[in-house]
Amino acid sequence: MKKVRVPMKSVHAASQLSGVALIAGWQMNSVTEATPTKPYQVIWVTGDGQSIVRFIDDFMIEVPYAYIESETPERIVRAIQKFVDVYSHDEIQKLTDSATTAEECDLAVRLLALIAPPVFDSAFFEFFRKCLTLPDARLQRRAILAIGYVGWKEFRPVLETLEKEAPDTEVRELARIALEGFEKYGFRKDEEPSPSGESA
Repeated sequence: MKKVRVPMKSVHAASQLSGVALIAGWQMNSVTEATPTKPYQVIWVTGDGQSIVRFIDDFMIEVPYAYIESETPERIVRAIQKFVDVYSHDEIQKLTDSATTAEECDLAVRLLALIAPPVFDSAFFEFFRKCLTLPDARLQRRAILAIGYVGWKEFRPVLETLEKEAPDTEVRELARIALEGFEKYGFRKDEEPSPSGESA
C-alpha cells in the first residue's frame, strides 16, 4: 500500500475535498474534531473499498493536506488536483530554490516535509540542513518540527549538534525531543508516506 501526502493551499480545502468525495462516490468513514494534541481529520473510503483518503488540518505543520493510502494513489491525486487548490511539486521546488529569507524558508521547509520521499534524498536534506543551521531560532524550531514528518537517520548528527550548541533554549529542547522520538519510534521506513505521485 502506497502512502502519499498532497499539501493544499486553501483554508477551504476541507470543503473542496468533500466535493471531490461526493463526485467520486467516496464514503465518509469518520470525522475527528481537533483537540490540543490531535488535528481535525476527515476519513473517506473509495467506492471500491481499496483506498483511504484523509483530510488532515495539521496544526503542527500548519498546512492542510490529503493523506492517501492506495495501491494506485496517482488516480486519486489527479482527481484531487482537478477540484482542490494544491501545491504541485514544481511549485514547491520553485519555492525552495528561490527561498532566501527566513519567512520563505519557513513555508518551503514545511511543504518539503510533506512531499519528502521515504528514502534519503540529498537535495531535500541540504535544504533542511540549511534551515536548521541558519541563525534564526524561529526557523530552526519550525524546521525541527518539519523533519518529524521525514525521519531520515541522516538528521541525527544535525539534531545532536543543535541539542548541544544551539543558543536558543527552545531549539535545544526541540532537538532533544526529536532525537528521543526517533529513538522511541525509529527512523522512517520505505512504507511511510511518499511524495504526491508527481514526477520531481
